[in-house]
Amino acid sequence: MKRFLALTALAIGLGGGAASAQKVADLGFSGMDPASGKAPKQVVIFFHGYTQTGAAMRPLADALAARLPDAAFIFNDGPLPQGAGKSWYVLRGEDPDNTKGAVKKLAVDTVTKASDGLKVPHDKIVVVGFSQGGGVAFDAGACSAPDVKAVVSLAGILANGDCMKESTGKPASVLIVHNDGDPTVKAERIQEFQDQLKKDGYESKLETVSGSTHWPAPDGLTKAQDFIVAQLGGK
Repeated sequence: MKRFLALTALAIGLGGGAASAQKVADLGFSGMDPASGKAPKQVVIFFHGYTQTGAAMRPLADALAARLPDAAFIFNDGPLPQGAGKSWYVLRGEDPDNTKGAVKKLAVDTVTKASDGLKVPHDKIVVVGFSQGGGVAFDAGACSAPDVKAVVSLAGILANGDCMKESTGKPASVLIVHNDGDPTVKAERIQEFQDQLKKDGYESKLETVSGSTHWPAPDGLTKAQDFIVAQLGGK
């Protein structure tokens, strides 16, 4: 009888734990829960490009989910309408409402909320951004305390670039992927990104691949995926 009661209590306890486990949607985020069906052990947060929406990052999340089955993925929309999609901040012209400052807080708050809500520490979180989202991703990773595990910039441009590395703690690893024939973000802007990162106390690795589009060529995406998986201990 005692054994029966103990097993019943254990079952109730497990059921209660499952019921209280947070899902990505519970946090008000767009994204995917772990493919394994288990509680997340890692989180990858995406920041889309100018005039895109979070859905543009879904194919990359799908590819990673096959290699990181216990990872949750978040790909929210930016806050500002822009063309057929969204923008993270005012990209051109005057910015009287300081949308760049606002998006830095939004990016950091996203990391904090994901970490707290999904019970995943910062050293198991990678942030990824494309183009305009690349700089936002760096803000998300480097302005969080502590830093996230790693930042991946896919042809990214600077957002704020003013998050100095803390004197203690391990800084995020930073990977930049860029097509050599990118018609939108030229090599000098990538160099500007790297120079600012170095000024802030971060070293970055640049992977330049052959390609004539703004979105990374398949070889570049593979390098980004391999890096993310290695950072998070996947396959």
